[in-house]
Amino acid sequence: MLPVDNILFKGIAREDCERMLGCFNAEIRKYKSGSRITEFTGTSDRIGIVLSGTAASVRYDLNGVRTIVETLGEQSIFGAFFTFSDPARSVTEIAAETDCEIMFVRRSEITKRCENACLCHSRVVENLLELMTEKAAALSERVEVLSQRSIEDKLISCLQIIESKTPEGKSPQIPFSTTALSDYLCVNRSALQREITRLKNKGVLTISKRKFRLHKPADTDMEQF
Repeated sequence: MLPVDNILFKGIAREDCERMLGCFNAEIRKYKSGSRITEFTGTSDRIGIVLSGTAASVRYDLNGVRTIVETLGEQSIFGAFFTFSDPARSVTEIAAETDCEIMFVRRSEITKRCENACLCHSRVVENLLELMTEKAAALSERVEVLSQRSIEDKLISCLQIIESKTPEGKSPQIPFSTTALSDYLCVNRSALQREITRLKNKGVLTISKRKFRLHKPADTDMEQF
């Protein structure tokens, strides 16, 4: 499976993509659910692309507190280049949530001067800069969520962002288990579960497994999933 639909290779024909992957010395590896895919260090320049499965970017501070930074679905991209963190203060790793197939390339291979000065190589560099912009925007969204004062406000803010990105006609879905969601929101799991139950009882939230719907205070017709 080639990552031709990934933003890193946007605008590049499949045959050019295949040729460039050879030029980049791309490496494909498979990982079992629950295994660690990679750990970032200050010197790491590898970029990973999720070809299949789901993974999570997880950060541990000096006290060992675990925080989920983001989830990574198919065609998502990750690397130390995108973490915006100081390895001296925390450790960030990518963990497989399901069985995964990951393609690795080195950033230095992408950004080095192309001997043939080919247009597709220049396009990949442009796409890499676009990815940096997208990751910065995602970081801004995360700051918005974590800056909320209460567990309720953090949860509602997170769900509103998920809802806004859900295609029309589809039910929004939380990409985490309750435990993982508590790690993402940096709150106690039991306290989060109590808050979810309270919002359900108030009629603010309808949730079934990971699918959810937020209701305005005036809503009275709560359609169940």
